[in-house]
Amino acid sequence: MKNIFRKKKKKVKSLEPVRDEKELIFPTLIDNALNDGITFYDDYFKIQTGLGMIKYGRTFFIKPSGYPRTVRINWLEGLFSGDDMDVSVHIEPFHRTEAQRKLKKKIDQLETVFYSASRGDNTARIEETLQKLQDTKGLRDQIRNNQNGLYYVSIQATVFADSLTELNQKCVDVETNVAGESIELINAYGRQKEGFLSNVPLGRNYLSRASRNLDQLSLTAIFPHTSSKLNHTGGMPIGVYGNEYVYYNNFDEKLNNYNVGVFGESGAGKGVFIKQIIGRGFMDGINKVVIFDVEPEYTDLTMALGGAVIVLRSDSYKGKTSRINPLDVYVEKEIFNKNKPDEFVVERVNLNEKVKEVIEFFKVMKESASGQIGAALTPTELGILDETLNKLYSEKGITEDPNSIYQKFEEIDEDGQLTWQRKYTEMPTISDVYEELVKQKENNVPGLEELLSVISLFRRGRAFGMFDGQTELISDFDMDLETAPIINFDISRLSSNGIERPLAQHVLMTWTWNRFIKNDPKSKKRIVQDEAWMMLKYPSMMEFFKLLSARGRKWNVSLTLVSQRYEMFHRTEEAQDVIAQLNTVAFLKQSDQDIEPILETFRFSDEVGQMIRTADTGDVILKAGKEIVAFRSEPTPSEWTYLNTNQNIKMSG
Repeated sequence: MKNIFRKKKKKVKSLEPVRDEKELIFPTLIDNALNDGITFYDDYFKIQTGLGMIKYGRTFFIKPSGYPRTVRINWLEGLFSGDDMDVSVHIEPFHRTEAQRKLKKKIDQLETVFYSASRGDNTARIEETLQKLQDTKGLRDQIRNNQNGLYYVSIQATVFADSLTELNQKCVDVETNVAGESIELINAYGRQKEGFLSNVPLGRNYLSRASRNLDQLSLTAIFPHTSSKLNHTGGMPIGVYGNEYVYYNNFDEKLNNYNVGVFGESGAGKGVFIKQIIGRGFMDGINKVVIFDVEPEYTDLTMALGGAVIVLRSDSYKGKTSRINPLDVYVEKEIFNKNKPDEFVVERVNLNEKVKEVIEFFKVMKESASGQIGAALTPTELGILDETLNKLYSEKGITEDPNSIYQKFEEIDEDGQLTWQRKYTEMPTISDVYEELVKQKENNVPGLEELLSVISLFRRGRAFGMFDGQTELISDFDMDLETAPIINFDISRLSSNGIERPLAQHVLMTWTWNRFIKNDPKSKKRIVQDEAWMMLKYPSMMEFFKLLSARGRKWNVSLTLVSQRYEMFHRTEEAQDVIAQLNTVAFLKQSDQDIEPILETFRFSDEVGQMIRTADTGDVILKAGKEIVAFRSEPTPSEWTYLNTNQNIKMSG
């Protein structure tokens, strides 16, 4: 009988050598990221980085509601400079049409909240919602004009340490460091695995509910740029020194004023350099630039950045011509208790100051017509003009009340609703002044013959009648000057040898001062005078430069003068007062005759003078306050298409 309980023999599996196909293998990025092992907990993880080596890690992200309302260049430096930390920025762009649709929906929601808060008289809610509404509408308009974009962004980081205690302390340090930028961090609690995978180089975001929308300007300011060459907070890249960017903040609190002078001989690269400053200034919060272009040289830049080009000419073009009324009156705004909780703005019409400005205009008019620099108005002319101007403004109903320069009118909107709108009222004109002076002469007031003869030349229909009439600015594109980032006044078609250009410069300066500077004291602004050396022979222009350079800080404006030879300013006494108010000066290559005046004025060493004398095209010596740096102005390839000033160099479109 067979033994049915006999134990079966166990089969032993024999080991076989590995017979992989012998192929050439190059480790991938994923292979390099492999680790010995990792264990995830709710709010941290442990990772083995080598035999017997354990690291602790924690992943966190910027809370969608924890972003600062406004950002500066390098605002994420606190994260990027962290010790033993990985940072990832996941970006998903919106299509322009989709972005506008979502912004329109958001605007509708905010308007509903605003009207609800208005009915409930909820002041705090009204102010908060109104600010969000204005920001959203502004972003929508920028995207519509192809000046901006919208993106979904998620910023995540993983910090590592040798122990859990050290990890906790590092996280506290990071959170404290970024709190100065109003950034709020949040732990990826219960999602440490997703956060870890989002921070390894897979190019994917596994963390849900961690994204928010940012516009293109805020997104650009995220990326890490550091330089020790200028000790400025924030700023914009203006050049390269070695492998580092040099950053300059035109409105840094360490500067006594915000004025800039750029000097360089023809071909030295000053045109390209100043265009970079203009174009990149928007990333540093400069949201209004007015250019007085005498070549013209800034048209392409203005158009590329969504600005308006206003061509001034004495003749008509296609039946149209732009006109600026030197008698225009605008509201003056002044800030009290600046940067304090009880800050407030007072608005008024400074009619007395405006009358003085217009009298100065007639003085320049008489000076230009007679060809005598410094020609003055007689006491009789001064008195009659003062009396006439006050009468004309009074007849128009203009007082110190800001509402007096506007008229209300009815308008029916798309829904058939009747609304009240307001528009800028008609102002007195040169012809009105002339006709009033004629009446005075007919009443036997003596001493008006010469003034009447001069003013008659500037009436509409006469040789120099381009300033007689209501202001009408014509651009190739229908653009609101209040929202245009750049306004370029092209005066190249006005004669530089006659009386047109100096008078136009005077009118433009005064008009800009009232319309864009005194009317908006908080926003950062830049006024650019191209080929400033041409203005040295006009006392009225020097007086205006002195006014703007001395008072510009109060109104948050940077007077930016661009010119060739510095020596011309050095030997002009009136110009020296302006130079003294330029806290920032940039020198590109200068001729030998200009070096000594530069060294004398700015107390530079002989070595600095030699650097200016032998500089190559694009090399810049910049003095900002007490700091001096040398760098090379290097536009990016995409910038060159509208920065190039050499007509012999063809740029690819």
